[in-house]
Amino acid sequence: MRTRSDRLVAVATLGAFVVVAGVLGLVSIYLGAVTQALSGVQRSAPLPDYPGRPVLAAAEGSLPVRYLVLVNDPDAGLASAYLAQLAGGRDSLHLIGLPANLLVSDARGAESTLADRARVSGADAVRSVESLLGLRIDHLVTAELTGFAPVIDVIGGVDVDNHTEMSAEGWHFPAGELRLSSTNAEVYLSSSKQPMARLQRTESVLVQVLRGITGGDSLTNPAKVETIGTVLRRCVTVDAGLTAGEIRRTALDVHLGSDAISGFPVPLAGVSELNGQPVTVADTAAVAELRTAMQNDGLDDWAGRQADPWKPLATLPPR
Repeated sequence: MRTRSDRLVAVATLGAFVVVAGVLGLVSIYLGAVTQALSGVQRSAPLPDYPGRPVLAAAEGSLPVRYLVLVNDPDAGLASAYLAQLAGGRDSLHLIGLPANLLVSDARGAESTLADRARVSGADAVRSVESLLGLRIDHLVTAELTGFAPVIDVIGGVDVDNHTEMSAEGWHFPAGELRLSSTNAEVYLSSSKQPMARLQRTESVLVQVLRGITGGDSLTNPAKVETIGTVLRRCVTVDAGLTAGEIRRTALDVHLGSDAISGFPVPLAGVSELNGQPVTVADTAAVAELRTAMQNDGLDDWAGRQADPWKPLATLPPR
């Protein structure tokens, strides 16, 4: 005859089975929604290898993953770029902002700007950033500047810190904290042609959008996932190496909190001139420190030491 203890064990076992089944069911629904939403994203050619390309670091466990995100303006020129690194533990994401007029080198070693390299091809832009930082980039993502703005409405709007008061197209944006919807975000993002202003504004919006997605129900609500996927299919292109299988694996592994997502500009030394146009110049010593932090999967510590990284960029000295 079964004892009361036996019955309790049976009930507990059944309860555990129900909980596990429920969790697996939610995971299945989530992964299915993510896969379906992103299955139609446009794809470009795989990133090519070339002589001297940085190699993957040897390490135990999962390596960090790096994405170069090129953000194009409505005229199809480069508005700004971001080197995003997802930590090996898949628990933090940092965006390093790269201005469109950043001084880089082309394949022959000649000076150029990041915008010029991106105009040739996304692969050229990847190569120039790999050369500048001495780091291998895993994937290329190209997005339209205003195309992703509708995602803002899915998460209920975003708050950003606006560094400079401005007015454009009937909208007034005072300095300080702003509340943005998709409508005024498009104006906010596209109204300035100044590279550093575009970099700061776009990075602020991207970081807050990512925080809003991870901090709410946008990744567990299949309808919201599908809405976000629809937006991305219209305005985002990824390299062919970023397959649906890799997207599924990343979606399953990632466990980001909203406070684990941040953005910073690449360390810059000042402003110079190339072919009669102003260019921003990277700070070689500070970039070397950044490189080490990224290689060692230590961006959390590096980010913690950046007190006010945008402030000195408002008055970059001549170089």
